[in-house]
Amino acid sequence: MLTTENEAFQKAVEEIFNSCLGCEVKLKEIGDSTAADRINEIKGIIGISGAICGTAALSVSRDFAYKATGALLGETPTELNSDVVDAVGEIVNMIAGRARVLLGNEATNMSLPSVIMGQCEIAFGSENHGTCLRFETAWGPVSMELVLKQQSKSAIPNVTPVAILA
Repeated sequence: MLTTENEAFQKAVEEIFNSCLGCEVKLKEIGDSTAADRINEIKGIIGISGAICGTAALSVSRDFAYKATGALLGETPTELNSDVVDAVGEIVNMIAGRARVLLGNEATNMSLPSVIMGQCEIAFGSENHGTCLRFETAWGPVSMELVLKQQSKSAIPNVTPVAILA
């Protein structure tokens, strides 16, 4: 079991990219989230609740998304379509699910993933500051933004507000 969310998501990205996509990946750096981390035009976002509460967002380029779709489905698309959307959603779902297991938080729940295409900024709310894991891959740069908190024991769960700004 890993001790921090950053470590768990780093390992989950590495495992999923290597085993499911056949794509070499290396952590470049971990830092505060910035607008520059959101320049890729395809984002897979998943909500997390339970022992850990928040949001995880995977940001990839169109080229990366096409290659990942090809790795998962056996045929590489040449345009954005429902297969690309499904593949990016499934990748962020697999990463979050694996991180949950690595953290020993199987009781944590995950939402269905959402995929956003186009240039936009993901705003996590003024009181929520994200961390970004920046990776280099054989298919180009990828970022994983995390806005996660340990859940308090109160009866009312904490919620991380998310807004998509176009």
